Amino acid sequence: MRLSLIALVPLTALFSVVHAHSDYTYEAREHIDELATRQHLADLSTRDLLDELEDRLQHRGDRYYCVESNKHFYSKKEANDWCKDFPNHMWTKNGVNARCPF
Repeated sequence: MRLSLIALVPLTALFSVVHAHSDYTYEAREHIDELATRQHLADLSTRDLLDELEDRLQHRGDRYYCVESNKHFYSKKEANDWCKDFPNHMWTKNGVNARCPF
C-alpha cells in the first residue's frame, strides 16, 4: 500500500488544528501556583528565614542517643546529665558508638 504526499497534507492540517485547540488549564494552574509560592516567600522576612535555618541546623549538630533508654539528646550537656544517672548505658554520637562521658 502506497501513501501519497497529497494524502498526508490534509492529515497534517488536522493534527495541527487538534494541537492548537489543546487545553491550557494545566499550564495556567502551574503558573498561578508559582506566583502564589513567590508571594508567600516574599512575605517572609530574612530574619524569619535565618531563625528557621538556625533551628534546623541545631538539630543537625551533634546528636547523642542512649540505646538503653531510647532517648535522643541534641546537646552535650543534656547527654552528660543523663549519663551521670545511667553510666553503663550504650550510647551513639551521630550514629557512631560512643562512650559516656563525652
